[in-house]
Amino acid sequence: MGNAATRREAARVRHGLIRAKAAAGAAGATAAPRFVADVMLGRLAKWLRIAGFDVLYSNRFSDDELVRISRLQDRVLLSRDTRLLVRKEVKSFIFLESPDALIQFRHVIESTGLPALPAPLTRCLSCNRVLVPTEREKVRDAVPPFVYSTHTLYKSCPGCGKIFWAGTHREAAVRTLRELLGGIADIPA
Repeated sequence: MGNAATRREAARVRHGLIRAKAAAGAAGATAAPRFVADVMLGRLAKWLRIAGFDVLYSNRFSDDELVRISRLQDRVLLSRDTRLLVRKEVKSFIFLESPDALIQFRHVIESTGLPALPAPLTRCLSCNRVLVPTEREKVRDAVPPFVYSTHTLYKSCPGCGKIFWAGTHREAAVRTLRELLGGIADIPA
């Protein structure tokens, strides 16, 4: 019982330190913040990429790697881990208390204070690279025949080679983004 109470008290202290650190300007995002997300935030990383943000994520990043990437690449560290965020070398971060990725997404958008999303649907959801327009003929054998016969515009990822097109999933993603944002930021056309 004493151990549980001690752990709760330590967590409460860490939460207080994180809030004080954030209030002192530790999470000062730039006009177009870039992020690195800890291993607990894979779904959030995906939604931020859908919104057009540059988000590094790997479920293999150690805490030391996250801190190093954040510092060397000037990225805002996204984490739910209070032990990670209280480290003195962590300068730019957003602490996410909710376990829900969609609530986390809204919190990140509110924290950035941006009036609009950077460039929705322009990044690979798997590897974060910027998608490039791809000639229709080049994807003929890489997409289902129905997709090829009904779509003319394609993008591909120069990193992992995945191919993207504006299907119904795109409309659903934009609709979800609009609902999540609830007027706090615009979605560019």
